[in-house]
Amino acid sequence: MAAFSRPMIGHRGDDFKNLYRDIHPKLQTLFGTKQPVFLSTSSAWGVMEASIRNLVDRGVLCCMCGAFSDKWLDVARRCGKNAEPLQVDWGKHINHKDVDRALASGKFDAVTLIHNETSTGIMNPLPEICCMLAKYPDVVLIVDTVSSFSAMKIDMDALGIDLMLTGAQKALALPPGFSLFSVSEKAFAR
Repeated sequence: MAAFSRPMIGHRGDDFKNLYRDIHPKLQTLFGTKQPVFLSTSSAWGVMEASIRNLVDRGVLCCMCGAFSDKWLDVARRCGKNAEPLQVDWGKHINHKDVDRALASGKFDAVTLIHNETSTGIMNPLPEICCMLAKYPDVVLIVDTVSSFSAMKIDMDALGIDLMLTGAQKALALPPGFSLFSVSEKAFAR
């Protein structure tokens, strides 16, 4: 709380550069990555939109299992992308076999997935889905970890996640208004 009582530091000054340099390795540890971790002065929705705009070409399969994961479809369509839902009943998790069947069509070059769906409390089986996605090297996986980041260990590099994002306000329990994300080499190449 004491830190919140002090004046903010400017984001272009040495104080910010030093702070970011000091916390960056810790953020990489939390993300389970050797890739850079970026801060965005937007909510997680800003990073969601940016990931859709930059990583989707052919189409995106939006895995939907609750109120927050359902928003991925809306974001993708508002960005003018070919987006199709993989909808399961609220209270159910996404099954990797259903994702596999959809990807076998060849229509998609991206998948969106929420790790923990806040509205229902469902945690999707990330390791199983990531393992199956290894069969599709041209498909990028975009994972929303807003309500699980730091509360659950997620090893981005080991799982093969291409873009992992989180917001400040849920699992990190920080004031809202900024988000963090990291991008794999494969996604950077796109």
